[in-house]
Amino acid sequence: MSRRALAAVLLAGALSACGGGATPAGEAADGAVFDPPTATAAGEAGCSWLVVSNPDLINVAFPDEAATYWAATFPAVPGARLRIDGRYPQARYFSFNVYDPALRPVDAITDYQLLPRVADTNPYLTAGAAPGGDYVAYIVDDGRPDPRATNTLYTNRIRLPGGVALPNPQMTLLYRIYLPDTDGQGGVALPQLTLETADGATAPVRFALCDPLPPDGLPSLLNGAIRDASYPPLIDAVPVPIAPTEPRVIRFYGLPETLRVLASNAVGFDLPLQSITAADTGGGFLSNVDNAYVTTMASRDKGALYIVSAKAPTWARDPVDAPLGGAQLRYWSICSNEFVSQRFVACRADHEVALDAAGYFTIVVSDPDQQPVNAIAENGMNWLPWGGAYPDSVLIYRHMLPSPHFAEAIQNVPYGTPLADVMGAYTPRAVYCDRATIEAAGSAAQAFSDCAAR
Repeated sequence: MSRRALAAVLLAGALSACGGGATPAGEAADGAVFDPPTATAAGEAGCSWLVVSNPDLINVAFPDEAATYWAATFPAVPGARLRIDGRYPQARYFSFNVYDPALRPVDAITDYQLLPRVADTNPYLTAGAAPGGDYVAYIVDDGRPDPRATNTLYTNRIRLPGGVALPNPQMTLLYRIYLPDTDGQGGVALPQLTLETADGATAPVRFALCDPLPPDGLPSLLNGAIRDASYPPLIDAVPVPIAPTEPRVIRFYGLPETLRVLASNAVGFDLPLQSITAADTGGGFLSNVDNAYVTTMASRDKGALYIVSAKAPTWARDPVDAPLGGAQLRYWSICSNEFVSQRFVACRADHEVALDAAGYFTIVVSDPDQQPVNAIAENGMNWLPWGGAYPDSVLIYRHMLPSPHFAEAIQNVPYGTPLADVMGAYTPRAVYCDRATIEAAGSAAQAFSDCAAR
């Protein structure tokens, strides 16, 4: 019997007499302590986390190389909730997101929003607090109330056009950690998952903390080979009809708008379907509620190299610096990806990106054999591999958890608004170029200017 089936069988018996719709017990004392009730365990089955991300085997849905993702999935059973017992890791960021069957986020809770069991022990909320403190969170099979309960996510509504909301039949949960110290888990155990009755009195299923798939320690051979390879010289560049003639940087809102843009690129003119696609801007591809994204797409038949530039935001040296402090963002990154497989080829996290004297980043994307010799950090330039096996390249630029004072964040660009109207100098610009033009330039800014003027 599968893990999921076993969980369903145990729940069906344990919850047959239970009602639904209850919210978790426990109150936040002075906004700093969350002390939940103690459930009585009724058994243990299966594993808390089934799958962990991996550069070779589990590299889908346009992930970020700086993050590790753990996935869990359970049936949504009326009268039950999923309890999460965890410790704050030593990492830049962590969160939990719940998804609908279309892989759109339904709800999320983030590190600084999780009140600790002991006051002042959440390092994402209290400056100077050490990692390792305890928290407890819940996923409730119900719609999200206003106000929401403390340390609680809600999973029971799938948004449809026209304001329709349907029950979510399954809990798909992602646990993310960005830039963990010491190990992929930030020096703490993975969160323990327990299915229990809605009042917290009985825990029918406690899931074990076994190793998720694929096994740890697998060498990254495939992705390394893709990064290091150049497009085969004996093969003509394969055209990608959904790539625009010139790179076009756009914000990602949701799946319908993404399909409209790709279809517009394929037919060569802008399809006027915004009245339809604007109805669903809820993300997709297992996107993170705390992130907003802009993307651009390139095809080898239009150019073997492209260059991107923008003013760089400031990022949080300490997690409390954003969104609660003075930094503009908690985190930002740029990744080269491939559209069909949804894999990342390589990424640069904020602290890895070289800037020029004016605070701008310049990224060159090409195969290794086309990398300009001056596209190095000392010159304020950065290089990302295109991916030698891929005819297309998708560049994804992320903004995470902007502080309220950072008006130029991607999150603040409304649907239908040009990026530059909101982002100003922080708007990425992308153009095709060639190695000789970049190598002839005296600076990163001059390289981009010369490429744009070609």
